[in-house]
Amino acid sequence: MGVPKFYRWISERYPCLSEVVKEHQIPEFDNLYLDMNGIIHQCSHPNDDDVHFRISDDKIFTDIFHYLEVLFRIIKPRKVFFMAVDGVAPRAKMNQQRGRRFRSAKEAEDKIKKALEKGETLPTEARFDSNCITPGKFTERKIPSDQFFFQDFIYLTQREKGEHKIMEFIRSEKAKPDHDPNTRHCLYGLDADLIMLGLTSHEAHFSLLREEVRFGGKKTQRVCAPEETTFHLLHLSLMREYIDYEFSVLKDKITFKYDIERIIDDWILMGFLVGNDFIPHLPHLHINHDALPLLYGTYINILPELGGYINESGHLNLPRFEKYLVKLSDFDREHFSEVFVDLKWFESKVGNKYLNEAAGVAAEEAKNYKEKKKSKGQENAICWAALDKNGEEVVTSKDNLEDETEDDDLFETEFRQYKRTYYMTKMGVDVVSDDFLADQAACYVQAIQWILHYYYHGVQSWSWYYPYHYAPFLSDIRNISTLKIHFELGKPFKPFEQLLAVLPAASKNLLPTCYQHLMTSEDSPIIEYYPPDFKTDLNGKQQEWEAVVLIPFIDEKRLLEAMETCNYSLKKEERKRNQHSECLMCWYDRDTEFTYPSPWPEKFPAIERCCTRFYLEEPPGTQKLYLGRTAPPSKVVHLGDKEQSNWTKEVQGISEYYLRRKGIIINETSAVVYAQLLTGRKYQINQNGEVRLEKQWSKQVLPFVYQTIVKDIRAFDSRFSNIKTLDDLFPPRSMVFMLGTPYYGCTGEVQDSGDVITEGRIRVVFSIPCEPNLDALIQNQHKYSIKYNPGYVLASRLGVSGYLVSRFTGSIFIGRGSRRNPHGDHKANVGLNLKFNKKNEEVPGYTKKVGSEWMYSSAAEQLLAEYLERAPELFSYIAKNSQEDVFYEDDIWPGENENGAEKVQEIITWLKGHPVSTLSRSSCDLQILDAAIVEKIEEEVEKCKVLIFNNQGD
Repeated sequence: MGVPKFYRWISERYPCLSEVVKEHQIPEFDNLYLDMNGIIHQCSHPNDDDVHFRISDDKIFTDIFHYLEVLFRIIKPRKVFFMAVDGVAPRAKMNQQRGRRFRSAKEAEDKIKKALEKGETLPTEARFDSNCITPGKFTERKIPSDQFFFQDFIYLTQREKGEHKIMEFIRSEKAKPDHDPNTRHCLYGLDADLIMLGLTSHEAHFSLLREEVRFGGKKTQRVCAPEETTFHLLHLSLMREYIDYEFSVLKDKITFKYDIERIIDDWILMGFLVGNDFIPHLPHLHINHDALPLLYGTYINILPELGGYINESGHLNLPRFEKYLVKLSDFDREHFSEVFVDLKWFESKVGNKYLNEAAGVAAEEAKNYKEKKKSKGQENAICWAALDKNGEEVVTSKDNLEDETEDDDLFETEFRQYKRTYYMTKMGVDVVSDDFLADQAACYVQAIQWILHYYYHGVQSWSWYYPYHYAPFLSDIRNISTLKIHFELGKPFKPFEQLLAVLPAASKNLLPTCYQHLMTSEDSPIIEYYPPDFKTDLNGKQQEWEAVVLIPFIDEKRLLEAMETCNYSLKKEERKRNQHSECLMCWYDRDTEFTYPSPWPEKFPAIERCCTRFYLEEPPGTQKLYLGRTAPPSKVVHLGDKEQSNWTKEVQGISEYYLRRKGIIINETSAVVYAQLLTGRKYQINQNGEVRLEKQWSKQVLPFVYQTIVKDIRAFDSRFSNIKTLDDLFPPRSMVFMLGTPYYGCTGEVQDSGDVITEGRIRVVFSIPCEPNLDALIQNQHKYSIKYNPGYVLASRLGVSGYLVSRFTGSIFIGRGSRRNPHGDHKANVGLNLKFNKKNEEVPGYTKKVGSEWMYSSAAEQLLAEYLERAPELFSYIAKNSQEDVFYEDDIWPGENENGAEKVQEIITWLKGHPVSTLSRSSCDLQILDAAIVEKIEEEVEKCKVLIFNNQGD
């Protein structure tokens, strides 16, 4: 999860950061790192809202492998392919994991309960429990057995958090003496804190790959295949420039050296103050309430006074950090000043100055403080009066001082009580003492230091965690400059220990049987850690998933003691699972060939010809930005009114696009360059047998303003730059594909072609697969095609008008109440939604658009007939009031004994329960085979498979 709403904020603040991934326009990368957790979640439970959804293990693993290959083919890493599966996390992370899993189990239980109350019939198969995606559960690996992975070293690691294991690998590579500082990194993952992790590396070439995120609007539940997914590349090199620009005003303010690397370190630190996976957010400091601009503005104001930077490569400079927090704590008082106005108003209405006993205690303390302050103020006033020898001024000063002191003291009293109430209600303490506040400050600063060390250097303590559900006020984090921070390294939990520490009782089946009673039995010594019901607290947030889950923290000692008596009952394979695995490195070796046995024979076959070697372990170019403002030499021969008008429109369009979409002001434009974008490369062979890579260009010509063009780019040497001859292009034993007839798409292996290569030819042996015979089906496909009829044909058969057929197959909106007396703006759509004119979409099998006319199948006719039988009053009313766009319940069912709202709900329930509601729709411009034809094709394919199997048996 990382930092909620952070990705959205930086996407809107720095709009050029993300680039849509387009084929043939992807930068070259040396290393590709995958945070596997996001892929596993995406492929195993894509739609948690659908309680009817079921998925098999085979489907999950197939989809995961497919996703891996799609990502690999998009980026095509040249050196390293690193897959990181979440392992056992530090104790600090487990609190958040525990809360999230308890909440997801409760939400799943509630959704199933609601579905059953509605009378829905759920599948008998067990529902996929997303909590099984937790370290300690079985993880399968796919061995790279084909030439697809030839050039890469592949790493698979299952220890620690996936993204942090990746950073540990990058740090270890940087420490090697032969490390190339120009290594190009690409990290795939969904967590927003990957931005911070990537920046901690201070690598010059680092990008993040992730799926497109759409902000705002209704959440869609449509699940896309990876090929249909829009991916974005977020360039951290550009992020570094944005940060530099954000804080560039400091260059003229600070007396010490301006260092962008240190600025980035402090920027990362500030990001932690809005909350993350390890600590709660500070009170009222929310990203969607402009917390980040506040943090950055405070930093710009205070840094010149600090004498240096706060974050020193992952180590806090406490005196500087304290000064920053003191300045930042003004926010607490500013926020409370808004609350204070409301309190004063409330007090005037209630007529009671202090509304509870705790407030009275705070007031009493403030009174004593006030008397001391007043006495001191009077003494000072008298001293000034003695100097001026003016008695009247003494009285005046005294009166003004009393008024100001009264107001200040009242504000401070209410402010202290406001914070006191927060600690008493949120943390359940009876007395908010100075020792308590000092402990809060120490714990929070210790947490920040632990997180910094974790991001920059790795785990500093496996056993440490933040022991509260809430963070202290900024104004209470003080006197920390001399704080001594010490951590005990400890040791990580074993996988089963982590499972028992984070899983709710509802997911007990994910644990070995011998541990399950610890979560459910009343006699369990740790039963209080698994409450069947619990509260949540939004604590200033807006979304339910952001709420604090109020469950008790696990006591590590008690947990391990309770498990100790059960460990002897573990089976042999369970004991093997309950250990930390090593990092596995593998690579392709054509000289190695053996049979790799399947670790799970029921699901995966053994690899007969595995050419992978395993190992356990813990081209230059420059890019220059053209900064010149002078356009290239040119000569204007003639410029007419039409050309001037076209020029103005073109430049205005480009300027608006850059300003609104990218946040860039391009200023005055003196030249526009028309260019065709690169779409790919193609090998060309000349008469001498020499091979060259020829660029292919788009046919579309696009305008670009001259000052936005990067000039004189020397691209990185391509991996194909060493291919000069046919021998280089088609080495023996390499795999090729046939793109001609008659065996289009068949794979082949290049043979020794020394005798013909001088003639510009190579020798290839193709594997001709058994193809299904579809000739008869092609000739007779009309027999299996769905017949579609015009709307008037359905209308005559159903005994209704053509208007009703057209209207009911689209959308029909019914509002609450009557037209004269509507009840709110809510409107229910009771149409069949079989056609979508604006989106130009149809529902295959039911509707089809031919030209401008809609056609309907017999299935659509049956559905309309059923609808007509269920709601004849609705059909009659709409037929009589065809001129209206929106209809109302009480107008359709006007009788006193009629309940229009109930009738509408019955129709909606029937529509949602009908199979047609789950059918996908497609563009009217596409030609889609009917389901019956697809079934016939599948039958022919199965026959072909049987034939292949029989031939292999012979």
